[in-house]
Amino acid sequence: MEPVAGIGAGFAQAILGIADLLKGTSAPGMVALALFGATGGMMLAAQILFWRACSYPKDLTYVLKREQRPITRALVTGLHIPLPKRNYGPVSARQMRVWTAFCDEFLYTSDASGRAASPIDPALALSREALGLRLGIWRIVPGTLVGIGLVLTFLGLIAALREAGVSITASGSDPDMVKKALSDLLTIASAKFIMSLAGLTGSIVFGVFLKAWEVRLETIATALSDEVRSRLDVVTPERTLQQLLASSHRLEGLLRTAKI
Repeated sequence: MEPVAGIGAGFAQAILGIADLLKGTSAPGMVALALFGATGGMMLAAQILFWRACSYPKDLTYVLKREQRPITRALVTGLHIPLPKRNYGPVSARQMRVWTAFCDEFLYTSDASGRAASPIDPALALSREALGLRLGIWRIVPGTLVGIGLVLTFLGLIAALREAGVSITASGSDPDMVKKALSDLLTIASAKFIMSLAGLTGSIVFGVFLKAWEVRLETIATALSDEVRSRLDVVTPERTLQQLLASSHRLEGLLRTAKI
């Protein structure tokens, strides 16, 4: 048991040593600045990554709108030519594969127009999830900021309680010294909650930022699928079944009319 107790004591001392780093009066302000800076830095990084992930779907939508004609074999074959020459990145490479796989399923009419028909609904094939327009690991950032703020706050409170304990012990039976030690404890403890407030504020700001981008990513994916849907015929199994049933009803009506 002694080795285990020694390990536990050493671990406790390590935590107390970390807590002592936060006992200064300037520590809460420095931590708050660090949390706000980290929040801003992560927002900037996420902004850049989301912007790059949206580049290919936005360019594809723009080119389809500019063409102002139905999707045909010639359009699909030459569509890569008018796209801007950008370094899209790994997410866009996946989006290109999704678009290519979707186009490979097209059927083309035999008339002069050669209009494309798809057995897959563009809303499914080109959805936000299929295009990889996800928030990803950024979802955990708000909760992480709150957790960091709480952990640092409790570490600061531990340091404040230790310092107050030392002050009360040193004051002996002097009531004025004890009162001053308790007053200092409350002042320091209240200051430590600045770190929790900073973490919570960063969490709220980053959460609103993520929600705004989630709406924007959904809008970009929907704009692409709507544009594609308007330029081809969607022949899903459900629609084909409905057409077969309608044809069957018409045929039955013609047969009844012929018998009369």
